[in-house]
Amino acid sequence: MRRPERGVAAITALLIVAVAAAAASLMLSQQSAMIDQAMMVASRAQADQYAQAGLDWARGVLVEDLRGGAAVDSLDEGWAKPIAALPVERALVSGGIVDEQGKFNLNNLVAGTSKSGPDMEAFARLLASLGIAPDLSEAVLDWIDADADLAGPSGAEDAYYLSLAKPYRAANRPMVQVDELYRVRGFNAAAVAKLRAHVTALPARTRVNVNTADAAVLAALLPKVSPAKIARFVAERNARPLRTVQEITQWVPEAPATDVMRDLDVRSSFFGVRVQVAQDEVELAHDALVRRGDDATTAIVWRRPRY
Repeated sequence: MRRPERGVAAITALLIVAVAAAAASLMLSQQSAMIDQAMMVASRAQADQYAQAGLDWARGVLVEDLRGGAAVDSLDEGWAKPIAALPVERALVSGGIVDEQGKFNLNNLVAGTSKSGPDMEAFARLLASLGIAPDLSEAVLDWIDADADLAGPSGAEDAYYLSLAKPYRAANRPMVQVDELYRVRGFNAAAVAKLRAHVTALPARTRVNVNTADAAVLAALLPKVSPAKIARFVAERNARPLRTVQEITQWVPEAPATDVMRDLDVRSSFFGVRVQVAQDEVELAHDALVRRGDDATTAIVWRRPRY
């Protein structure tokens, strides 16, 4: 073979080797990406299982609390103790249980098919105490009640919501989650952030547990009781929680007994559960609302991922 031909053959061989090497590198890269993706999917599935296990743990804690014979729910009990970074194989699981009946139930604004006057007044007081316009209670009532009549000047029904740039209708049903407030007239992100720790949305009329409610909620429900007295009770109740409704009336004799019987209690049926899981490169969180029955059973009202 002449020298020019040998040179062309060498160059051709080098090109073939380069192409083969590039193809092999691409195949290895794709295979590595597929393996990483498969590992990510497996980690996500395992993390979901840990989240479900965490939710089952919370339900078990609530059942055991009731079976323990306690007729009181308070913040010194086992269910109120959070889990902080519990190691499970390659994962870290954390979470906790919150008494949702330590908050004002927005769905209490409607009693049957009509407005609940005392609850509207209490909610307006809660809004005012947080620096939010109290008349926004009218917009929340209109969002929940079944009729199309405005509750007041600050109310809003379909005519208002359908006039927006992205129109929608009023729900005209009980709220399922507090995040629905983002869709209610007058509530922006700042207002919802202020309210979130103090309000809830439960599927039945509920009384507020005085042993777990914060001072702002108690003050809204007990306008005749001094803020100093409420603050003192909140500071001392973990050591001496109230154990009966009668003890509540003794604690606040200035409040009408009928109001106490209607609005306040010492035990709860609805609890919020949050479970957070970190495994490998996967981090996820789940929120759930759990209802505990008097027969020591639990049911998940709703569950959602938290992004």
